[in-house]
Amino acid sequence: MCVATLPNYWPAWRGVTMILSMETTNRPVAVLVLSGAVGSGKSTIGRFVATRLREANVSHALVDHEWMGYCWPVPADDRWNEQVAAQNLACAWSNFRAAGAERLIFCRVLESRSVLGHVRHAVPDAVVTVVQLRAPLGVIQQRLRAREPEPAWYLDVATELAPRMDRGNVADFIVDNGERHPDEVAGDVLRLVRWLV
Repeated sequence: MCVATLPNYWPAWRGVTMILSMETTNRPVAVLVLSGAVGSGKSTIGRFVATRLREANVSHALVDHEWMGYCWPVPADDRWNEQVAAQNLACAWSNFRAAGAERLIFCRVLESRSVLGHVRHAVPDAVVTVVQLRAPLGVIQQRLRAREPEPAWYLDVATELAPRMDRGNVADFIVDNGERHPDEVAGDVLRLVRWLV
């Protein structure tokens, strides 16, 4: 079973309780948040980071925020379904931790560090490092057209989001993910967070 009371980051969270089987170990848990605009390559780079960790026999888990909250309907006051995503993250990490994972790669759009509160709540003793992936808007648009059967919504969001995130001050590190091989980008990310030393 999954138990924890969620913090009140959104009004709908008040009184929400989960059941978690995970025990707190009081050992720091390194959490890598791969952020960036829609189409910046978060999920792809997350998989390449995970591959490198697996090859080095480093225990870890990989979670994509989008899938944690992918359901319908969505509450009117929680457009991105953050409440459900946070609940699912806590339950998923509980299971991953029990299976031996000691680090977490978490892919998500992050516009404010305040949102990291629910990551720390879901992952006890989390030590979070945010790496933002950047790519030229033209590259992002090309990726979205190739990836999405109906890309119009994603293109609109990316056009609005990418410049805003580039102006933001949320990340600990920024990595170029334009016209580069994903494995090269993953190597840069891992060097920055010092997970493979």
